[in-house]
Amino acid sequence: MTDAGTAEEAGSVTPDGAGAHAADESVEPNPLADRRFLVFAAGNAANNVGEALYATALPLLAYQLTDSLVVMAWLAAAVPVSDLFAPALGAWADRRGVRGLIVQGLLAQAGAALAMNLLLLGGHSAPWLLFLCAVVLETGGLAYRTGWMTGVPAQFPDCPVRARGTLNSLFLATTLAGPLLVAALLPWVGYQGLLWLNLPTFFAPLVVWAVGVRPARSAPASPHKTAPASPHKTAPVSPDETAPASPHKTAPAPSHKGGRTDGGARRTAPRWVKRRAAGAQARAGAEAPPSRIRDGWDAIRQDKRISVMLVADMVLSAVCGTGLTSLIVYHLRHGWALSGQQAGLAIAGMNVASLVGNLLVSQRRRLRPWTPMTLGVAARSVALILMIVPVWPVFMFAVVLGALGQGAVMATVVMARVRYLPPGVLGRASGLIWLLTGGAALLSPVFVSALDDVVGTPPTFLVLGIATTTVLLHLRLTRAAWRPVPRPQEPARRTNEP
Repeated sequence: MTDAGTAEEAGSVTPDGAGAHAADESVEPNPLADRRFLVFAAGNAANNVGEALYATALPLLAYQLTDSLVVMAWLAAAVPVSDLFAPALGAWADRRGVRGLIVQGLLAQAGAALAMNLLLLGGHSAPWLLFLCAVVLETGGLAYRTGWMTGVPAQFPDCPVRARGTLNSLFLATTLAGPLLVAALLPWVGYQGLLWLNLPTFFAPLVVWAVGVRPARSAPASPHKTAPASPHKTAPVSPDETAPASPHKTAPAPSHKGGRTDGGARRTAPRWVKRRAAGAQARAGAEAPPSRIRDGWDAIRQDKRISVMLVADMVLSAVCGTGLTSLIVYHLRHGWALSGQQAGLAIAGMNVASLVGNLLVSQRRRLRPWTPMTLGVAARSVALILMIVPVWPVFMFAVVLGALGQGAVMATVVMARVRYLPPGVLGRASGLIWLLTGGAALLSPVFVSALDDVVGTPPTFLVLGIATTTVLLHLRLTRAAWRPVPRPQEPARRTNEP
């Protein structure tokens, strides 16, 4: 199937507006009823716990070592820096499949985490060394995420959108363990001990891999993987179509006679040679289009809903990205004079609110993105403006409200990508989106740090809140992209027949 045909099935907006809301009314089953999904989610959740532990402990450790917001912000910027590799990793996923990305990404993360821990153990805490290890670790994490996120539609074809949304909610749920573990274990093991606890969690998805829950061997776009789902295989018109299940097709196997069917001596090859030959034959015979990164960009441009959300996501990444998170942590420690444990509990409350906002979107049976996107951005904007009030309950209410809105926006964006992007270019399109949003997020620590130095922390929250309102204006002006457009009738063809 071509990408154009897949796009129509996914409800993509064509140039003439056909199929604008074809996918918005579809209903998917609950992925939690699938045992394979539960096993996959368990390994994913264990890895997420370690990621949350690392993401909470590292900024607090940087503050303890340097007492600098700039260092905290740039360590957090390792995530958008790693997004520079997203298009190449997405093209790899579409061309070669996702299995290699998952394994190699996890091993790269484990190696970088081990190197960072050994450097800290030896007293080498130079910020540039920590930043280098953080970039390698986040790049490995990006490879792992690219692999499993691109493979979700092929692994769970009955409920790809809800599976992706549920895994995103599970990610937020497991990240709650990070701040709670920091608050509970910090007095006993210290920041470096927390980073050591993160190391074993990278191997949890490999255990799930070992028990057989893994993506398909070939790329999702390969027709060899999608052919069994074709209706032509399930609608036998004649007895010949059911012949593959007949013993006449399996009887001439050489192993039953000890030799070839023509009487010659049996020739065998090592198993690794057969696997390599089968992989080469599958790649040579694949009818999918070449894995050009430009194809991913074309898919983004052709669907107006994806384009609208991309612009909104880029602005939010620049205004409410890693710089804002670091500013909140810094203000909790420096402005409100909280201890590391108290700051960890405050971050846990923020994560709970983000999870609730995420669940409100991901567990809906139908996805209508414009409403949760608009409400989430409005909540984030109001919350930033409220953060200037020098009253502790008001500040914490604003932190919770902003996290609630951001969780709803996050679920809407990730589910809409699976819903509207053609599966054959999902890896490349997602990689380009991560590159653009990651590039925008790189501006966040620079902009927030510079603004905080000039006007102070509370006015910085006010400026960020006003900047976020521009996203609301963008969503309002592009409202027409989400309205149902009737499919035009095909004009009658004239023929010369009487």
